[in-house]
Amino acid sequence: MLIVLKRIFRTAWQGLVRNSWLSLACITMLTISLMILGAILIFNNVSNNLIGVLEEKMDISIYFNRDVPEEDILKIRDELIGNEKIAKIEYISQEEALEIFKEKGSRNQTIMKALEELGENPLTAYLSIKAKDTAYYTDIIDEINNSPFKNKLMTVNLAENQRVIERINALSQGIKFGSFFVIIIAAILSILISFNTIRMAIYSLRGEIEIMKLVGASNWFVRGPFLLEGAMYGLIASCIAMLLFIPLIMWLSPKIESFIAEASISSYFWSHFWYIFGIETLFGIVLGIIAGFWAINKYLKV
Repeated sequence: MLIVLKRIFRTAWQGLVRNSWLSLACITMLTISLMILGAILIFNNVSNNLIGVLEEKMDISIYFNRDVPEEDILKIRDELIGNEKIAKIEYISQEEALEIFKEKGSRNQTIMKALEELGENPLTAYLSIKAKDTAYYTDIIDEINNSPFKNKLMTVNLAENQRVIERINALSQGIKFGSFFVIIIAAILSILISFNTIRMAIYSLRGEIEIMKLVGASNWFVRGPFLLEGAMYGLIASCIAMLLFIPLIMWLSPKIESFIAEASISSYFWSHFWYIFGIETLFGIVLGIIAGFWAINKYLKV
């Protein structure tokens, strides 16, 4: 059995080396396919994390007219807290709102100077509302706009994060959709090149194949090397793809994290290294074996 496996592996390796240029083209296309697949896995995780962080920060701010007493605002807060769609309500007084505003705008000297010249607190008290689910925000706003206390409100504001999340979702879906077609095209090209490479191997070994059949070799004994050759293309390509990912992640991760701290590409890559490698290897081997079966069924008459 060991001798048979050694013979199959040796023949597969000879086929890979004999048609070196075709093998190189095949491995290159498979590597591109697998890198796109790995990039989609990483991007999907990063976008999900970013959306999760933004969803945690999302809230509704309802601003009250300046003449509404604090007691009335607190009563409205107590009424709203009973809403089953609301997870949390926080009351922000005028003074607290000013402090928050100063903290966010501390780097903008124009804003700080305008506040000093104004000489009074221009902000109003408000309630910050967090829903139990992001899908509830629109319903909550509708309920507030139709509530008995709507005449006491200056404005109802759903944090900018909602639009950001919608854009990220749209971008994520667009990239996944586009990447899917790129992977399909690259996979088809990989299979075609693998098919031609294995076809050439079958052609170059036709004499040996005839001899093996004459001495009673089984069909799978003859076919084995060519299927293994296809699988070897996938395995080699997955190893190259992961090796290329390492410097790419090390270079790209700090640049992205400097803009989006939550997009920790490097930590996800290293913590899921074997998962990504396993998915890429499986995908590459499957493509190689598909090409091997195709070539065998078409050109290997056993």
